[in-house]
Amino acid sequence: MRIVDLVKEHPWKFLISIAVSLGLVYYSFKDLEWEPFWQAVISINYWLFAAGAFLLVFSNVVRAARWKILLSPQGAIKTNHLFEATMMGYMGNNVLPFRLGEVLRAMVVSKRHSLKVSGVGASIVVERALDMFSFLILAGIYATLVPTFESARLLAILGLSALLLIIILGFWVNRQHEKFQVRIGVWSQRFIDGGHPKRAEHLLSIFRGLETLWHMPKPFIVILQTGFLWLVYFLVTFLALAAFDFGLDLVDLWKVSSILLVFTTLSLSVPAAPGYVGTYHGAVLAALMIFNIDNDAAKAFAIVMHLMNYLLYTPMGAWYLMKAGLTLDLAKGQDDPAG
Repeated sequence: MRIVDLVKEHPWKFLISIAVSLGLVYYSFKDLEWEPFWQAVISINYWLFAAGAFLLVFSNVVRAARWKILLSPQGAIKTNHLFEATMMGYMGNNVLPFRLGEVLRAMVVSKRHSLKVSGVGASIVVERALDMFSFLILAGIYATLVPTFESARLLAILGLSALLLIIILGFWVNRQHEKFQVRIGVWSQRFIDGGHPKRAEHLLSIFRGLETLWHMPKPFIVILQTGFLWLVYFLVTFLALAAFDFGLDLVDLWKVSSILLVFTTLSLSVPAAPGYVGTYHGAVLAALMIFNIDNDAAKAFAIVMHLMNYLLYTPMGAWYLMKAGLTLDLAKGQDDPAG
């Protein structure tokens, strides 16, 4: 489906996301003072900032290695190919509405490796579920041990309770796995009998992708990779804060980095324009406000960090897309190469 067709089908969703971004950009930068803003920018320690940028790109090597394991039941794919697809996906999120970068990377892997796009998409759902579970655990533990603001303990309790319910649900699904498998088989046969064999294949592919949640290959390695991934994200945030002259000692840097990582991660769930414009900046300013960091310096940090993400991911993703001989036209990815 073409991007313009998606916008026409969901005009209100598109308009709301644009309005949210514009509103947050206006609210965040309406009182910007240029002199302290530029002072904060020119005082950056670019060696520390470059180290953070390198780690940010490296985090996607870890993410690709983990994705390789999650995709292994569907086929063996090289880590470098999944790294390229991941970078294309982030580039897509920066330039396409509705965060279609996730759809783009599923289509890229499907097209290049003759896999069902539905199965690849299911593996991405599992990947994001792992990110959500680990985020709830880390945010809950941090907010319990170091409550930075009054409602932090309540948020931690709610988050960890939600995680507990998800784990219980996961155990129940695991126990019901054979029943689900039989039911999927029955539904698939109905599609075949009805003259829709491709639908049956997609259904089986989705089930095969999702079942890695409860029958995960190499679970210990996946857990280690997930924990390491969050450590890398923390170090990226830590180095970026240290690169700015905020006058924070090591303990304060640890606290601010943790809260900033929580806030920016939560901001990804808010509807926004491509590139998380506005929502990312608002999350950064809200986090730094808690620690009484100068408002204009905080705005400089938000803009520079957003530019770092944008200028790293967008050109790299575009290069890999062109290298693979592909385009952003999602209509060309509708025909499943494995179908």
